Amino acid sequence: VFLRFGTYHLHVISHPHTGCKGPATLSPIGAPFAKETSHTKQGRSATSASRMDGSSMTATGQSLTDPSRPMRRGGTRHPTRVISQQIIHVDPASNKSSPINYCKQILSFGTWNVLSLVSSSSQLYQLSQNINQYRLDLLGLTETHMPGSGTTLLDNGSLFIHSGRTDGIKRQGVGLSLSKRIKNSLISFTPTSERVLTARLHSKHLNISVVVAYAPTDGADDGEKDNFYRTLADTFDELPRHDLKLLLGNFNAKITSDRHGCEAVIGGESLHSSSNDNGTRLVDFCAANQLVVGGTLFQHRDIHKGTWRSPNGLTVNQIDHICVSRKFSHSLIDVKVCRGADIGSDHYLVRGRLKIKLQSVAKINATRHDVPAIERLRNLTKVEEYNVALQNRFECLDSEVDLECMWDNFKQTVSDVSMEVLGKRPRKAKEQHLSQKTKDLLVQRGQFKRRDPNSDANRSEYSKLNKLVKKSSKIDDNNWTIRVASDLEEAASKGQQREVWAKIKKISGKSKKKQATSVRDKDGRIITDSHNQKDTSQSFSILNYRVSILLTLIVYQLNPALVIFPVLMDHQPETRLVTP
Repeated sequence: VFLRFGTYHLHVISHPHTGCKGPATLSPIGAPFAKETSHTKQGRSATSASRMDGSSMTATGQSLTDPSRPMRRGGTRHPTRVISQQIIHVDPASNKSSPINYCKQILSFGTWNVLSLVSSSSQLYQLSQNINQYRLDLLGLTETHMPGSGTTLLDNGSLFIHSGRTDGIKRQGVGLSLSKRIKNSLISFTPTSERVLTARLHSKHLNISVVVAYAPTDGADDGEKDNFYRTLADTFDELPRHDLKLLLGNFNAKITSDRHGCEAVIGGESLHSSSNDNGTRLVDFCAANQLVVGGTLFQHRDIHKGTWRSPNGLTVNQIDHICVSRKFSHSLIDVKVCRGADIGSDHYLVRGRLKIKLQSVAKINATRHDVPAIERLRNLTKVEEYNVALQNRFECLDSEVDLECMWDNFKQTVSDVSMEVLGKRPRKAKEQHLSQKTKDLLVQRGQFKRRDPNSDANRSEYSKLNKLVKKSSKIDDNNWTIRVASDLEEAASKGQQREVWAKIKKISGKSKKKQATSVRDKDGRIITDSHNQKDTSQSFSILNYRVSILLTLIVYQLNPALVIFPVLMDHQPETRLVTP
């Protein structure tokens, strides 16, 4: 609380989560504060208290709500939007059902260091199983080891976004999983680097900006740490200021339980009594960006605080963290470690709960067009039946003079006969990649994960089962490749070219839809607003038509023959047939 009484300032430090007040200090108007605020101690530079003449309570560039925080200038800068064809974007102008108030619903989210998602084909399957088991709407993943960036649809319908190295090396990497319930609320995502990924989600009252980060280890060079936090700071500067911000990931940071000087950033329930270098950097970053470390706010047993266990089972550290905007820290219900989640990693899943409701877009009322199963025409009996039915239907048609009516009748007749004789093409069932043996091994390994980790017998049995899972996954990969190759050979021998090319694309990995590029203006800047995107697209289309007119005129000068000139009238493209 910052109040002005006569010729004195009253400065009271209050923690936003607990409401506990610190010591109050009085300072005369025109004099600097007698005591630094908690934000100032965490690295944010403080400005002078007031002008010397006493006419204003705050100095130039100083925030009115928080005198220790400089005011942010300029408009809101939005992150770079990456558009995927798998994502249905939220349009506020569309007609959607009214969402429930976010403070009456619970958002389940978390962070997890998975060590690798490319070591075997079973990793993504295990990920989807754990998401279903713990009912996670939002899950930040670190050390995915997936190169490049893109989106993947998991077996449970969740959308997985990943960002990795661009040189193809399978190291570092971060990702974000959105459940089937909230994936349609995704507005945009930005694969910043192999250590930082951002995404923006839409909800009724406010949007949510999620940042997934993977920090260097505590023993890394200071230059590498500085570069990471510099990139993270630039990322937060690009986020809209009014969004609810979530910071998830593995920061390799041990944070002290001593709250002195940083009451607004951490609570007193940390696992450690002192901070390491990464812990100090994380606390400073949270103080500078108005964040609260959620894992230090709630009372739990120590086994539900530690997020990483050493291979010998003797050392446990709390280095994976969930941070939330200080303004909304009261909405955070709980942060707790889930020890039963198993994906073959030495890190535990950290789950948080927030009273917020994400809005999904309304279902598109577009009718699904049924496609006839033309593959059944390979059967000679069906061919004869189809020809007879088609001939009988054409004999019943009336003779039409209009060409358009003749075409409509022909098209409708062929379509109706195809559906009646051949039937509707059935949906293809998703092929099971993993065998039942591998799934049983995963269940057994998960059971040993829940047992006492300090027991040598349990650790030995878990390591043995982990090796069996990887070996069985490789066998399943080989069997799947052999099955697809056999089907490909059989389809090629029967002349089924459509199936041949479909299986070739499946094996080569080219069956995924390409991502659409974002819209840029004439200066090369990325446009995120939907209305500006439409205007820019229309202006570029007009420019393209003008260029086509110029090229057509040049061709006409070279060869004065029959030319079709595109004509632009009222900004609507038309064509006019012109003869010389």
